Amino acid sequence: MDPVSVIGLIASLAQLIDVASKTLRFLNNIKNAPKDRAQVAQEASLLLALLTSLRYRLEEADAQDCWVQGVLTLGMANGPLDQFKDALESLATRLHSSGTGKSVGKVLAWHFERKEIDELLGKMERLKSYIHLALEGDIL
Repeated sequence: MDPVSVIGLIASLAQLIDVASKTLRFLNNIKNAPKDRAQVAQEASLLLALLTSLRYRLEEADAQDCWVQGVLTLGMANGPLDQFKDALESLATRLHSSGTGKSVGKVLAWHFERKEIDELLGKMERLKSYIHLALEGDIL
């Protein structure tokens, strides 16, 4: 196994953790939003913890370990990590453009349809499942 691939995946995880953290900050600043906001924030928090655990486990793992080879599939081009990062970046952009970037005192608004939230929550749930499997060493 190429150690450079592992380092690349760790870097991707670090970027995803950063995007998830920023998105959580935006979500926590929304006032009077429907319960969708709370559900997305809770799921993002759980996912953030799993991503952080995965990152640190990868940093400690031997690049030759077959567990690492399985985990690398999460970071392949257009794989689960890329898809989730794209979804979070899109969410963060929409949240940012709805208020905080324009004026510090402006309250963010919730402008999402149920379908969008269901799609995002579905992606989060799938990624959480993949990460759980990876952390348990079940991806081969």
